Amino acid sequence: MLVLTNAKVFDGREMLPGKHDVTLDGDRITAIGGAAGDANGDVPAEVVDVGGMTLMPGLISSHLHPDFYKFDILAGEKLGKELPPGVLMAIGVRTCRVLLESGFTGYAGASCSHDIDASLKMAIAQDIIPGPRIRACGHHIGTTGDVNNSSRWWKRYETPGADLCADGPDALRRLVREEIGRGVETIKIFAGAGHGIPHRTTRNMSRDEIASIVNAAHERGAMVRAHVADKQMILECVELGVDVVDHGDGVDEECIEAMVEAGTFWVPSLVYLWSLFEVGYAEPSGVTPAQYDHVRTMLPLAQKAGVRILAGDDYSGVFRNMLEDDPLDHQVGNYGREFAFYGEIDGLSPAEVLSWGTGNAGQLLMDPPARVGVVEPQAMADLIIVDGDPLADLSLLARPDEALKAVIRDGAFVIDRLPARRRRAVA
Repeated sequence: MLVLTNAKVFDGREMLPGKHDVTLDGDRITAIGGAAGDANGDVPAEVVDVGGMTLMPGLISSHLHPDFYKFDILAGEKLGKELPPGVLMAIGVRTCRVLLESGFTGYAGASCSHDIDASLKMAIAQDIIPGPRIRACGHHIGTTGDVNNSSRWWKRYETPGADLCADGPDALRRLVREEIGRGVETIKIFAGAGHGIPHRTTRNMSRDEIASIVNAAHERGAMVRAHVADKQMILECVELGVDVVDHGDGVDEECIEAMVEAGTFWVPSLVYLWSLFEVGYAEPSGVTPAQYDHVRTMLPLAQKAGVRILAGDDYSGVFRNMLEDDPLDHQVGNYGREFAFYGEIDGLSPAEVLSWGTGNAGQLLMDPPARVGVVEPQAMADLIIVDGDPLADLSLLARPDEALKAVIRDGAFVIDRLPARRRRAVA
């Protein structure tokens, strides 16, 4: 048993008043507040004085590509083919380390090549490598001639990279079942184009194809997330039961109402669009300042209405040769930049934005009855300790080298920079 005492606590929704003791037993939180020990009077094996620092859920990225690191998307490279599969897996191992060192104890995949999410999850579960808690995604699933299958036709995949395509409800249903059979927990579809991807049409899949994918996934306990930007395609995806809207540039009040009613998650991933402006590629990609500003305007409305908004973006390092400090590179501290980025939007509180990467994200990361992303009894003990108050300064989460003092995964310290004098064993 472990007691973290004298801690400010952000519980995944708000900062609790005063300071608290948080008791861990194995991989679970068992109590918050009160004296060291549990309700039965058992004595803890160790007490760690947090010294008034902030104890909070480990951060969670809800849109992550672990193998996106060394490719040139602007040159039309085929994802999953830029390097050999073993090297791409090594990049995924590196990404797991960067996540932990950034204070992220979980991620929900948004596509990968070569079963990398499922393989990483297996390697972490078998204690082969350290890493975060993972909700495994698989390939992009699309259709013949769609946004991922039409350009440079003479360079189409001979064997799968990051993309798979099929046509018709039956063939797509089969792809979904094959993905789930390989350990995929979230099916990623390219329902539409947009979000920095110019294309002649906003639709990549027919309505009956999307419905078939969603039904096949839900029948076998998997979720579906959709790359979609156009309003009408967003509404169709939500109506058909897609669980996560990725990007959603055309979200408006009608979409917000539909997402609230359906319980749909939304990952706006605006840092990517912002980066396109910074490198001067917004115009050829079809992104306009009005589109970017529209999403910023919609976010407070969606938050107030009750949409489950999530943090996460297309980290890849794709702009590393164009920006001196690429915000989307897989480097320690970059993932945490999102919180201050969104925190600058009028109408959003720091606690609300922080909940996108904790309380909201935990609802996506693990299926009930397990709880993650919150500090409460019986929740998973995935926690971080931050020197300072992130609600007063969200940029602390982008500076883990100075602010991150501990990372706890499944009740065990993965990173421990706490002063030794604050520890004491109890016989």
